[in-house]
Amino acid sequence: MSQVELEGLTAEVVADYLRDHPEFFIGRSGLIDRLVLPHNESGTVSLAHLQMQRQRQRIEELEEEITALMSLAKSNDRTFHEFMALEEQILKCDSMVSVIEVVEETAKSMGLVAYFRLLDVPSTHYSLNKTEYQGFATSHLNGKSAYLGRLRKADRIRLLGDGIQAPEMGSYVILPLKNKSLQGILAFSSSDGGHFQPNMDTLFLRHLALVLSHLIYTLPWKNEAYEATNHSSS
Repeated sequence: MSQVELEGLTAEVVADYLRDHPEFFIGRSGLIDRLVLPHNESGTVSLAHLQMQRQRQRIEELEEEITALMSLAKSNDRTFHEFMALEEQILKCDSMVSVIEVVEETAKSMGLVAYFRLLDVPSTHYSLNKTEYQGFATSHLNGKSAYLGRLRKADRIRLLGDGIQAPEMGSYVILPLKNKSLQGILAFSSSDGGHFQPNMDTLFLRHLALVLSHLIYTLPWKNEAYEATNHSSS
């Protein structure tokens, strides 16, 4: 290489060349072994050593991701079977009161509390104020299919009412129930503030909400057996 060529060979030129020719080191393993790079923790290290270190780090990251995915798959499998069993039970119900009781009992067995709040129902306990809901939906749903996370006291009262025992520091999932138009909401709460988080998958819950919306549209509020039991005990 001539003196003129050497003078024009700056670090920027070398860097540009290597960027344009990433295959340059193929077949030049001896050169790779001689290259050294600064490292924050280890001082100056060879390129080959740095590559091996990065590969080990990436392998560790992949192992952690695989472990997390396996844990999620196991949890999802359990959740899937729980929700399938729940849907099988509610599809056998012949009134909305029975449906609500089944959902509440299942939630309790999972360490959760279930809340139904519906429009145009004879029970004030399960009644939803449409104006209050619309205020919540505008602030928190914004077109989303569910809200997950903590709830301020004002939001808990506007959706669930003032007389309920809802965990103040817990977490919630709120799902609108719709069939042509708004029917109400289905909510679950956990005393664990991190149980329901915004990045959670709500596939099973949304499917449950879909089934419940259909049942609200088709089932009576109470059946004859329920009415007869109530009258006989009063």
